[in-house]
Amino acid sequence: MHQPFNKQSTEQAQKIDARRRLYILRFVSYITTAVMFIYGVKNLSAEQILLPTILFTTGSLFLLNIIVFNITRNLDRACVIETLLVASFVLSLVYQGGFNNTALFWVFPFPAILFGLLGVRNALISNAVLLIILSIMLFIPDLISANYKEAEASRFIASLLIVIIVCWINDHYRERSHEAMDKLQQIKDQQANTDQLTNLANRRFIDACLVPSFEKQPDLFFPVSLIMCDIDYFKRLNDNFGHDVGDNVLKSVAYMFKQNIRQQDFACRIGGEEFLLILPRTSVQDALNIADKIRKQFHQQQLVPSAPQYKVTASFGVALCNKSEEFSESIKLADMMLYKAKNNGRDQTRG
Repeated sequence: MHQPFNKQSTEQAQKIDARRRLYILRFVSYITTAVMFIYGVKNLSAEQILLPTILFTTGSLFLLNIIVFNITRNLDRACVIETLLVASFVLSLVYQGGFNNTALFWVFPFPAILFGLLGVRNALISNAVLLIILSIMLFIPDLISANYKEAEASRFIASLLIVIIVCWINDHYRERSHEAMDKLQQIKDQQANTDQLTNLANRRFIDACLVPSFEKQPDLFFPVSLIMCDIDYFKRLNDNFGHDVGDNVLKSVAYMFKQNIRQQDFACRIGGEEFLLILPRTSVQDALNIADKIRKQFHQQQLVPSAPQYKVTASFGVALCNKSEEFSESIKLADMMLYKAKNNGRDQTRG
């Protein structure tokens, strides 16, 4: 249950990457298509009809792909189709030769486009396959209708290989940089949302992470049982034994909570000696049983090793929350139950 909060920054990065791929898809579909149509019109009077046919056909298919994407919103499929169209265009253009045998000059932008559409790994594989096919076409002249000089072909392949390697290095380390920044942000978020003494979640975590998740995914959480816990006579403990002993007691209590709740539950320190346990999809009766189980463990633990006879106890208040809009009121109700337990003699559970 803690996993959705750890995934938030990753999901945000994925959204940004999807937006980047979408912009590249639109650029190729609209801008590149416009260029193709312009050159297609300019070459209508050429002797060879194959070049304008390649330009008009590829441009039309680019437009068709973006239209289908606008209807289905399937970005992955649109990028794969766009990649196939780009590869087909490059191979067809090199096969035909382009205007005045300038086809090879138009190939260089497309490796970067493939990295933008497919991501590092898939783009590297696609570019490698394309490079191999182009090498075969250029070094076996009988396979194509264009006539390239051998030196021209070898220099083109070497230059294209360099472009692909540079694109790979750029995208590879861009991804590594984003991952490092994402991990750093997660560490910062975790530190901001964690109580430094007990390593439990703090009040900021509740407000900034938990409550928004209640609103987005209510079925995962509700009904939520809340257990408010307050260590009895904690000030007296600090006065008698010192704050270092008090801090160790808080750490031991935090560990006790972790040992008695499920993975999907949340233990939070919300005040000096006050804690809040948040138990998703848990009834009040089950929460009362858990609270009383923990309360009894206080009696079994020697929380002040220097004074084994000194017994630390705690009081508990339990309340149920059925929807996110009631969360604040349910916390107040759990707090009321806690004070009822304290006013009635402490070391007890009320709900």
